[in-house]
Amino acid sequence: MKHYHVLNGDSSFQLWKTQDFGGDPIIFREMLVEGDQHPLLWSEGFFDTRRKFFLVNYKITNEEYNAISFHELSRLQELQSAQMITLWFENDLFCYINLFAVLSYINSLDKKDIKVSLVLGDQKKGLGEYKPEDYPSLYNNRVDLKPSDIQYAGNFWKYYVNADFENLIPLIKKSPSCFPYIDDIMKAYMEQFPWLETGLSKIERRILKFLYDEPCTERKLIGKLLRRQSIEGFGDLQYERIIKQMKKDLLEVNEDGYLILTSEGKNILRGVNQYNDQNLSYQYIGGALRSEYYYDQESCFLIERN
Repeated sequence: MKHYHVLNGDSSFQLWKTQDFGGDPIIFREMLVEGDQHPLLWSEGFFDTRRKFFLVNYKITNEEYNAISFHELSRLQELQSAQMITLWFENDLFCYINLFAVLSYINSLDKKDIKVSLVLGDQKKGLGEYKPEDYPSLYNNRVDLKPSDIQYAGNFWKYYVNADFENLIPLIKKSPSCFPYIDDIMKAYMEQFPWLETGLSKIERRILKFLYDEPCTERKLIGKLLRRQSIEGFGDLQYERIIKQMKKDLLEVNEDGYLILTSEGKNILRGVNQYNDQNLSYQYIGGALRSEYYYDQESCFLIERN
């Protein structure tokens, strides 16, 4: 039986390979929670879109992207020949979006004979935080996915890529039990958009508040953000990009090398001004442009800007 294991990153792969599960591993090295998307997964159009995103936002060259992501993600097309697929992902926003992309692709194969199962683990513990000897138990407690679960993920991905929030939000309310944290996860997704009151996302406001209370180095700030986050699942790379973006108007480095708020940053934190993010080019969050939506805290919903 042809068996594939799709793992959410290198840390879980290193632990996975200490055990003899059999099958072929594929490491998912992407972060589809950020940047614009292409509807045809693992196609040349998909990879061109992602290369452009990483080049513009992270200065990662096409050659670097190919070495890190392209060659491994291309192997997902091998799932067409699979009889069994085990997915190893975590219960956070970062991993759920990647997971739904993989499930959407499996759904598009329209093969009824594939057995698909999901290893999730604990909500507050990443797969890379377990001990090697815990992995057999995680595997034995995996959840078998029904065709309707996979179809659900296919619909989710379609709406996500097309920024079809009118259909995406009702779909979230009907989530199957195999995706237990999707309500909290999608709230975290929407909170990436600027809030109507301030023009800042939840994380951007958190950064201003941290630095208003205590100026510090960028490294220390990222450590604070990593400890404070709950269900986002972000790493250093995401926070470095956000901080770099905020240095254009809201943050600056003082003579001691500490990040501090600019006068504009202080005014926005105090509620005197609303942040104007129109100069943030190419800021896609899934299929939606940041500059086209606000997050309304009262309704917990995205609203289109006038």
